[in-house]
Amino acid sequence: MKHLTALLLFVVSIAFQSTAQEASPATPNPAHEAAARKATDLLAAKYSLDADQIKQMYTIQLRKQRNSAEILPLQTENPALYRAKVQSLRKGTLASIRRVLHTKEQVDIYQKTQIDVRNQQADKRKELMEQQRSKEDIEAALLDIYSE
Repeated sequence: MKHLTALLLFVVSIAFQSTAQEASPATPNPAHEAAARKATDLLAAKYSLDADQIKQMYTIQLRKQRNSAEILPLQTENPALYRAKVQSLRKGTLASIRRVLHTKEQVDIYQKTQIDVRNQQADKRKELMEQQRSKEDIEAALLDIYSE
């Protein structure tokens, strides 16, 4: 009897958790939709995406906009955590974008873009280190160098 009660409690808790995870805002923020659409259009032109890829890219960009808005208050409350979350968000977004790209040409453009970003970041880091700037200043400046 104890096992049956424990099993029932476990199943009910799983059911509540799964419905809670599915909850999402009823209507996406119009500003997020507009920014996601604009970014999607730019990336669609850059990578010559097909209709299915455009749909996936829009989903990625909408998620990026929503997550960016959620972490924005941390910029003043906890700058170190904000920088870490922005870096994590960007890493995830780039990984999602890379999974959407299928053709060799698309992947080549993506890789060239990422190489360019890394080179720009390395140059900026070197410049700021020569100026003996703090680690926080360097990290903040590197956040400004981003593509996609």
